Amino acid sequence: MNEDLLKNEILKTLSFLDPMGLDRLFLDLDSKFVKAYPELTYDDLLKCLNILTKSKKAKLIEVDGHKQWIKVFPKKSLSKRTLNKILSFFFKE
Repeated sequence: MNEDLLKNEILKTLSFLDPMGLDRLFLDLDSKFVKAYPELTYDDLLKCLNILTKSKKAKLIEVDGHKQWIKVFPKKSLSKRTLNKILSFFFKE
């Protein structure tokens, strides 16, 4: 199984607002993707979720002893924020 494909599919499935448990995440994966990779296991999902958590693209939340994940909104870099401030200062609408 290609790890990058699985990471991208997990990121598509995760929500910014609603934390998802492992079972719900597995059920919400695209059915075409699951049919294309029938060897997909919970261990593969956990491994990719741990990688996404370490790279700060997902956040692990424990609710009543159950692990749940939520997608982290990507932050703009310092240079982009600075450029936006400068442009908004000169080009006010």
